Amino acid sequence: MKKHLIWGLILFSGLVIAADEEKKELEKLSTENNSTEEQYTKSKSDKSWGNSTYNRGDRFVCESYRGQRQHCRADTNGGVRLIRQIGYNSCQGNWGYDYYGVWVTNGCRGEFQIDRYQNHYGQSDNVVRCESYSYRRQTCATNLQGADVQLIHQLSNRNCRGNWGFNQNEIWVANGCKADFLISRNNYNNPGSGYGDGIVECRSIGRTVQNCQVPDLQSVELVQEMGRGYNQSCRGNWGISSHGLWVRNGCHAQFRIVEYQDPGYGNNPNYPNNQGREVVCESNYGQVRTCRADTSGRVEFVQNLSNTSCENRWGYDVNGIWVKDGCRARFMTYAGNSGIGNQPPVREAFNIKCKSRRNNLKICDTRGPFRDVEFKREISKGKYPCEGNWGVNQRGELYVTNNCYAEFRIYK
Repeated sequence: MKKHLIWGLILFSGLVIAADEEKKELEKLSTENNSTEEQYTKSKSDKSWGNSTYNRGDRFVCESYRGQRQHCRADTNGGVRLIRQIGYNSCQGNWGYDYYGVWVTNGCRGEFQIDRYQNHYGQSDNVVRCESYSYRRQTCATNLQGADVQLIHQLSNRNCRGNWGFNQNEIWVANGCKADFLISRNNYNNPGSGYGDGIVECRSIGRTVQNCQVPDLQSVELVQEMGRGYNQSCRGNWGISSHGLWVRNGCHAQFRIVEYQDPGYGNNPNYPNNQGREVVCESNYGQVRTCRADTSGRVEFVQNLSNTSCENRWGYDVNGIWVKDGCRARFMTYAGNSGIGNQPPVREAFNIKCKSRRNNLKICDTRGPFRDVEFKREISKGKYPCEGNWGVNQRGELYVTNNCYAEFRIYK
């Protein structure tokens, strides 16, 4: 009896800790009632506003009268969180904040504080606000140096989907998109020349899948599980895909990575047979990303590295190569004076079948490098679905896993 009681306490503790971990996930707020630019312009000439504007760290009350939308002017650069609900009407889904204040509706009455980002991230130095006015494209200069960028809160009434992106030196917005962005810089234990044999910490909160960006990998080894609850085991909840290292279902662990060293191919100008330069460009979270490249000559699409087709999802201009909507691909660029013709080489296409056995990862025989791949049909139906169990790794190899058996169309 005592033994069962002890295990019960351990189980309950694990559930409580898991619940606490999920609370740490930044809440997604409604943007349905965010102010339009017309409302903002009108408010500036409204004398009833007075001079009262709440600033970072301030607490204030904002309330909806008779169910009407009410907007409380505030400096929202630090992000706004709900401290407590004061009235009887629920504030869940009935409040939010935009680029110049907090709004409430449907009778919500609450106390708010401007410190949401600091409260969640511990600091807000890596949060950048970028705003497009009059539907014009706006760039917000910041030295990203290969960092990842994530939209954490939309401030505009206009949808930001497809209307923002980033490259090495800037974040940009367009078509009225206004938003706060989080810059995530990867910290590896071996800075300097590449990643080497570094340690990467990767964590999933709740049931979500978290992708952790890593270089082209020769090997990955789980070093230490860091989750505290019994249900946060990493067994079967981590792996490698074309997006890098991934974890899910609460897995929190440290991994040792060994970078794949390519002997001279790609961006090495000393490689004797390489008349062009290789560029890998990827769109994360569906945004448009521009990768700096010399596009003065021919740009060739070499290989799709994502499960998403790159057809009509890439292009180039004077700033470089751009991709969007999840496209991740390898390109070759040739300078204007390289002497390379502008006609792309002739490609061939054929079908192959590939099968994973005993849940192991299987590298498929594609008869060498390929340009693109198309999922044709699933042969292992029912118990062993292929959705989420196939892809292209960072070396450009097609793989299947978890007993997936499928037919693919290979484009050389």
